[in-house]
Amino acid sequence: MEFGRAFQMVDDLLDLTGDPSMGKPRGTDVHDGKMTLPIIHALTILHGAEREHLSDVLQNFSDERWEELIELLDSAGSMGYVRQLIDNHLQRAKDALEGSARERGTRPAV
Repeated sequence: MEFGRAFQMVDDLLDLTGDPSMGKPRGTDVHDGKMTLPIIHALTILHGAEREHLSDVLQNFSDERWEELIELLDSAGSMGYVRQLIDNHLQRAKDALEGSARERGTRPAV
């Protein structure tokens, strides 16, 4: 479960930072209007004019507004927030594997 959660969060970040060579073109989720974790975080953190600006960017999104979106996500600290959550979930997954291995008396292949 923890690894799956981390994987989904990495997918959310790749939508904002990816490129076609990685198999994940940048901005697919944004163009489709999907609410990914970085966007949800920014909508929660930003207030006033910044939040209104983000809402406008999302509602009227085009590739020309890409830098505006990234600047607003950076202002909210959303990318760093998601990276920290990824680290937390990966650590929990590792701890669970190590605990399972200890119960069986083996070493995990992590």
